[in-house]
Amino acid sequence: MKTNLSVIIPTYNEAENIKMLIPRIHRVLNNTSYEIIVVDDSSPDGTPEVAKKLSESYPVRVFVRNQKLGLASAIVHGFENATGEILGVIDADLQHPPEYIINFIEKIREGYDIVIGSRYVKGGRIEGWGLKRKILSRGAIMLAKPLAKKVKDPMSGYFFIRRHVIEGIDFKLMGYKLLLEILVKGKYRGVAEVPYVFRERQNGESKLGRNEIANYIKLLAHLYMYKIWR
Repeated sequence: MKTNLSVIIPTYNEAENIKMLIPRIHRVLNNTSYEIIVVDDSSPDGTPEVAKKLSESYPVRVFVRNQKLGLASAIVHGFENATGEILGVIDADLQHPPEYIINFIEKIREGYDIVIGSRYVKGGRIEGWGLKRKILSRGAIMLAKPLAKKVKDPMSGYFFIRRHVIEGIDFKLMGYKLLLEILVKGKYRGVAEVPYVFRERQNGESKLGRNEIANYIKLLAHLYMYKIWR
């Protein structure tokens, strides 16, 4: 059955967090035609089983992949299986408060093609990060600035788009942040940034490591070449 909105949640070892996240999303979208798509990379902590149990009470569809293939590819897998005209992405770890979703939808209805949850516009902020994490984040944004000049937070993992934005994109999926690739390759006009407060992770461990940083550098190289040759 088609829906107006598909919310994609990529997961790996997020069993405790999605128990809280999915009911919170439902409270925001209860009067909306929506679906939640959980894409899990065979979490050993029972995340798929928790998500499937939640599907008995909420409009949740669960896709389990055979191995850990990464965040960006999980999101694209969700896009490919979504039925909504509006596609949203939210992390499972509760660092993206779902109560902001209504603000994103309002902006989409105003005519924007991409709406980004931004930590770096007025009213947005980050809670709980140390100096090293803040420097890494700012450094990643500076490296990406020539690719997405007008966007303050191109590294956000919290965003909503109209489906046509990603039609025909050949995703390379080299980085852990998909939004930057969408901003470079997507078909869109208006982009809005909605301020939000990035919270501390509730349970589990951060997925950011050296491999993800190396993949981000590879993605940047690919996108700069793409801009040059397109």
